[in-house]
Amino acid sequence: MTFRSKDRTCVLGNESIFKSATSLAAVVVASAGFLAVSVDEAQAQEACSVYSVVSGDTLSQIASRAEVRGGFQRLFDANRDVLSSPNRIEIGQQLKIPCADGSLPSSGASAAVVEAPAEPAPVTSAPSRPLRIATATGYAPFTDEDLPGGGMITRMVDRSMELGNPDQEYDLIFINDWGSHLETLLPVGAIDMAFPWFKPDCDRVENLGPSSAYRCTDFNHSDAFYEIFVDFYTLNGSEYANAQSASDLFGARICRPEAWFVFDLEALELVEPNITYVTTVSQQGCIELLKNGEVDVMTYDALPAEEDIREAGMVDQVATIEPLRGTVTSHIFVSKNNAFANEALPIINAGLEQLRLSGEWFNIVRESIQETVEN
Repeated sequence: MTFRSKDRTCVLGNESIFKSATSLAAVVVASAGFLAVSVDEAQAQEACSVYSVVSGDTLSQIASRAEVRGGFQRLFDANRDVLSSPNRIEIGQQLKIPCADGSLPSSGASAAVVEAPAEPAPVTSAPSRPLRIATATGYAPFTDEDLPGGGMITRMVDRSMELGNPDQEYDLIFINDWGSHLETLLPVGAIDMAFPWFKPDCDRVENLGPSSAYRCTDFNHSDAFYEIFVDFYTLNGSEYANAQSASDLFGARICRPEAWFVFDLEALELVEPNITYVTTVSQQGCIELLKNGEVDVMTYDALPAEEDIREAGMVDQVATIEPLRGTVTSHIFVSKNNAFANEALPIINAGLEQLRLSGEWFNIVRESIQETVEN
């Protein structure tokens, strides 16, 4: 594991990835987009400018036309002060189109960092006891020992602790067996916190299977550090291309890559016998099954999915079922039985709020993606 408390470092464990099978390039590189536009339209949505939303726009189309690195997710990140959801944009909204270097229009090389309002720092009953916060490597650009600061979310967690209460001692630890975090280490108190873990919709826990429901019943969660978008794809002309709700997919054969979480499907009741669930070892396997007519719909992380579709030469054959686009959020998890860790959650949340208010959150996102793209 790797310890990082101020300036200490150390490593333990074998890598065992239980996260989504997202390739590095797919996470951070924008897709080519699905919509052909005229030169005039492209010029109206240039990088490093402010764009006014017009009738018929979607965030995906705007990102594609402006050739935003990171696609609609990056565009959404740059406009979280305006947008509450990537699925809801309004005519007349002013959207900042990121520059080629990842900065925002008229903001220079990075977003301006301003001081957030000072409030009393949350405290624990034992500020001198180091809080043990664990992650694992191999999930670039989010957490990886070879990336600056340990990756995007590791940097966010580190800064959230510093901003939330600089007097609270803590160790950031890389324990490279993902499965042990929730299954063993948090429940027995060997670590106090683990990140980044995706949280199901705990308001629909009755729809979740046991392997997903325990993420709600056994753990408390920080505020969300980052949000990814999950899309559903089908072939043009398919009976499912115009689906408006999850129930419209009942009866479909749905593919999701092996090792992906399924709690979002469970919450939507997209489980057998309502659908036929198909999984493959690779993301490309789902595309092949869709291409060959062996499944009706495939679904996974939108950025790698769109890149995979482009690489498979199927851009003109595949339709995105946009009304079904969902989001999943990554959090710090703590055991409900760990009193000390639960005392410390307000420190994380207070620091994360300052990170967002100051603009530093976006700078970390920009720098992390830029670093990944360049390397």
